[in-house]
Amino acid sequence: MRLAKFNKYRNATASLATREAWYSDLALDASDSVSADGLAIDGHSLYVKATGGNSLQAIDLNCPGKVGSQTTTLSGPAERIVDWTTALHHDNLVAAADSQGSVTVWQDRIQTVTFDAHASACVSVRFHPTVAGVLATSANSGPTSGEVRLWNVSADTQTPFWHTNVDNGIDSMSIRGDGQLLAASTRAGTCAIFDPRLAGSIDSAVGVTAAFHAAGRPTRVLWTGEAPFLITTGQSKMRERSAALWDQRNLAKPLASLQLQPSTKTLIPFYDEDTRLAYFAEKGDVIIHWADGDPSSATPLAQLGSVVLPAPISGCALLPKPQLGVMRGEIARVHAVVESTGAGQGAAIVPIPHIAPRRTYLDFHSDLFPDTRAPLPAQSFECWLDQAPVCIPKMALDPAKSADSLASLRRTYCSLLSRSVPADAAEPAADHGSQAEPEDAMLNPPAESENRLSKLASAPAGLEVKQHNMPSATATASVNKRTVEHHDPKVKPVVADQLARIPTKQGSGWKLPETDHARFKYLEGFAYRPTDHFTNLLNVNLRFSQQNDPVRVGPKHIAVSLKGAGGQVGVFCRDSPGRVPDNPATIAHGADVVDIELDPFDPGVVATAGVDGRLQMWRVPDIPLVGEVTFELEEYIHVTADRIHQVRFHPCARGVVAVLVSDIDAYSIYVYSGLMLHFIVGKTSDGIHSFEWSPSGDHIALTTKKSRLLRIYDARSQDLLVSGSAMDSIRPSRIAWLGNYRICLAGFSTGSRRQLALYSTDDLSRPLSTVTIDVGPGVLVPISDADCGIIYLDDRGSRLTHAFEVVGDQLIELPKFESPLPSLGMAALPKVYSDVAQCEVLRAYRLSSQSLESVGFRVPRKRPEFFQDAIFPDTVDTETPAVDTLAWLGGAAALPLLINLCPPDMKPLSEAPPVPVRQRTFAVETEQTANNTKDAISAMLSRVDEPDEEQAPSPDSESDWDD
Repeated sequence: MRLAKFNKYRNATASLATREAWYSDLALDASDSVSADGLAIDGHSLYVKATGGNSLQAIDLNCPGKVGSQTTTLSGPAERIVDWTTALHHDNLVAAADSQGSVTVWQDRIQTVTFDAHASACVSVRFHPTVAGVLATSANSGPTSGEVRLWNVSADTQTPFWHTNVDNGIDSMSIRGDGQLLAASTRAGTCAIFDPRLAGSIDSAVGVTAAFHAAGRPTRVLWTGEAPFLITTGQSKMRERSAALWDQRNLAKPLASLQLQPSTKTLIPFYDEDTRLAYFAEKGDVIIHWADGDPSSATPLAQLGSVVLPAPISGCALLPKPQLGVMRGEIARVHAVVESTGAGQGAAIVPIPHIAPRRTYLDFHSDLFPDTRAPLPAQSFECWLDQAPVCIPKMALDPAKSADSLASLRRTYCSLLSRSVPADAAEPAADHGSQAEPEDAMLNPPAESENRLSKLASAPAGLEVKQHNMPSATATASVNKRTVEHHDPKVKPVVADQLARIPTKQGSGWKLPETDHARFKYLEGFAYRPTDHFTNLLNVNLRFSQQNDPVRVGPKHIAVSLKGAGGQVGVFCRDSPGRVPDNPATIAHGADVVDIELDPFDPGVVATAGVDGRLQMWRVPDIPLVGEVTFELEEYIHVTADRIHQVRFHPCARGVVAVLVSDIDAYSIYVYSGLMLHFIVGKTSDGIHSFEWSPSGDHIALTTKKSRLLRIYDARSQDLLVSGSAMDSIRPSRIAWLGNYRICLAGFSTGSRRQLALYSTDDLSRPLSTVTIDVGPGVLVPISDADCGIIYLDDRGSRLTHAFEVVGDQLIELPKFESPLPSLGMAALPKVYSDVAQCEVLRAYRLSSQSLESVGFRVPRKRPEFFQDAIFPDTVDTETPAVDTLAWLGGAAALPLLINLCPPDMKPLSEAPPVPVRQRTFAVETEQTANNTKDAISAMLSRVDEPDEEQAPSPDSESDWDD
């Protein structure tokens, strides 16, 4: 159980390395631009600007001491260098920009490319983090205008393939860790965000932050790895140094901020995406601060510590993770350039190791060192430009596994990229100190001729595919199935046992069966054997919101909301019923949980939404769920609204989730794909009771509170399609779709009368049919079965479960099911898990205060030995994505994948032989029946006419009385 509320590295300590580990006796030029860090590091060297300003000094990382004249000079620019940088995906690759707008690239300390990027002095230069051969440059063309350009230096350095203008001038820029977005800080104290892959410079703008920092003061911007968060630094109007943490999905205000002492110099930000620690160093100051940079933390940007240097700082950089001394508990190492270390001595580069305290360092601590980014490009230029999903290669930091992990990654990417690093290149030494990985040239990006995802799907176990900045569940590199399957609709994670050999087929749409009579009027609800129930459920949350369901059921797991601090959710294996142990496996969200969801396409993921505005995705381990079980936090979304109310996964596209949120004055539905907010649907000040996706995932239906309306929106265009009156009461109402063209609404009318209404999606002005059930306070929660056209109503707080069949445009009441205990919630399994051999049309779990009861609904049939294909049509496969996520976001429609429910050992009733008919004619049977009737009547009459001999009087009876 993990709260994931405080940064586990908060107790780490930092101190200056011994003087033997310094790089001293340097002659440096400290003048550079606002965006320059003053130092660049890769896996082999440190790069600083030499005296004169028009060349760089390359210092061997493994040779500290008095380096002096032992450095290698990288010359080339004719003018003074203003900024320089190294590549994340390749060592010994450096780029520098000068004051005349020229850019020079060195590979293996040899000048390879020089080109004119701008007509004026460059401000900054950055390598693309995932694509080899792509450079980003920026410059100011005037006092209030700037420009950003992207270059493919391996193909054409005459013209950029993308450029955009930035108002108010540029101070710095940064590219997100997955390479999808670019941010530029401006002189106005704001930060503009762009997507370079979009066509046109105007359409590529994503958003602009609020003016948190003072205008006219130097600002910096830095992405926090692959996550949609960024850090900006600047100054306040009182010249106080400030840092702010922003969520890209809500740029109106920062998530958190940090204030430091007043100064006029630039505050340089650094971020470690593995530990989620943020470092801040100021040029001219002697202190380096570090803070909690985790956006999901209880106190983001809370200052955790600082270290004092012996001289003013002129530059700073973080050492790449593979070079850390992990067997000493070193989680990070900051290198700071100080101007002078004493009288008559030159400048020096001072290493500052950051150590996490542990009782012993004999073994590798995998909890401190998750798999980190490998120095390899993640995708080709063409793939990135086509907006293909990025797959960041991750390598293990365990010295016993890092060499094999990196070699496996290289072999994998040899099949992915046409020009790659040889697999037999020199590997890092598996020692307890620094490590180095020399590589071959990777400057030119390859052309990719076949589908990248098809290759990744069959990648060897050495490749780990990461979509977000989250810790890995294993110490070695492995394939992240959740990301690889994200765009492969053919992969199905779980299939019912009886359907394992039944292929799927594509249907034409979601629709109800057409019938003119009630087919399920003899529907029967029943409870399974007690051995199939979950008993001894302690601390069930009795105060869970009535708008949501406290129990969720999936093919493999069951999640139940429990009472307790930190928002606890109990997780049970569905195939292990019986008595629940007193200490079941529990997820601790970190705050009170308001909704629970299970990923329909990944049965091992549980989503929890809390009052803290966080939506967290937890990975359920494949171990017995008893006792203290660790649930890895796989993804989290920090919603910037005031509160989350409901969460619903997309029914057809993997990784798409809709979240009902509220601010002070408005309710909205946020639609996310991964961590990216794509659409905001149904924003209204009337309030929203609940919402549901349509079965095809194209539309969202919702009900409002104050105006009491039922509305349907297009999820992608965010347009209101149709609206109509809902229930008369403002009390909670719940929605259920029956196919794509019918909606059932369960709620309250005036006088607390509980009703069920059936609507057509073409016209919501009035319901097609309305049924008043009774008068009561409990909320009715609808569960739809579109295959049979049945709506089940879970009566919260009651022992009843109602059922209605849709016949044409009418609602026909079916028999109720009564349980011995009041219901707290009910969740149904997909149709493929119903026992069709026993004519079971629904399998569900019903939650009470101390147990979870397994129930079912079946229909009696005349010939149950045959598969009843009349009531079990091909059903929609709800465990396989029906549409690719990117295709759906681009406007593609989903077509359902259908499954035949007929078990292999049964024969459909439509193909069964007819019932044998007795060989007798109707005339013979009628005549025989009439004769039998006549004989019976004659016998009755004959018995009436015959006198009773025992009671007949004697002939002389009268004379006996005569005197």
